[in-house]
Amino acid sequence: MTTDFIWDLTRQTLFDPRAAASRLIALPFSREWLWKALALMSVLNAMVYALSMMASGPPQPDAEMLIPTAFQSPGLMALFLVGALVVTVLTLTWIGQSMGGRGQIRDVLALIVWLQVMRLMVQLLLLVSVVVMPVLGILLAVVASVWGVAILVCFIDRAHGFDNLFKAAAVLILCVMAMVVGLSAILGVLMAAVMGGA
Repeated sequence: MTTDFIWDLTRQTLFDPRAAASRLIALPFSREWLWKALALMSVLNAMVYALSMMASGPPQPDAEMLIPTAFQSPGLMALFLVGALVVTVLTLTWIGQSMGGRGQIRDVLALIVWLQVMRLMVQLLLLVSVVVMPVLGILLAVVASVWGVAILVCFIDRAHGFDNLFKAAAVLILCVMAMVVGLSAILGVLMAAVMGGA
């Protein structure tokens, strides 16, 4: 992968996500390599998240109480992200297949890994904007969230070959509902680990 390829893929992801998804699925990466890349991106995103928390200054006492302990520790945050992303990949694959999709775990995994690369780019932009212009950072976060969901729906549609964005959106909605249960269990384990080590 060259720098030009990455920037071209980034532009295509933003403005033609279905074509970008086709390119990503066609890349010759093994499933084992992609799982490692997913773990790496989780660690990097957790590190940037920790830096953004530091850049925004010490939280107010009331706000600090509302932030789960898992989100205050970069290590626990990385573990949470890994667990959340694994659940996301498996759930999007299985629910999509149950609705007639033909996407495989490797296909969905490749797309989710790339979305995490894009997320890291956005996190870095947000980190800079928090210091330079906080209002711009808020606007960027909102736009990135909405656009990110739209891209993910297009990715799901391409991975499963639905050719139907509404069906892909339904897969995403069902995935979110299933993940609420799965991530609650993961967060419970992390909180138990924190309480046990206290």
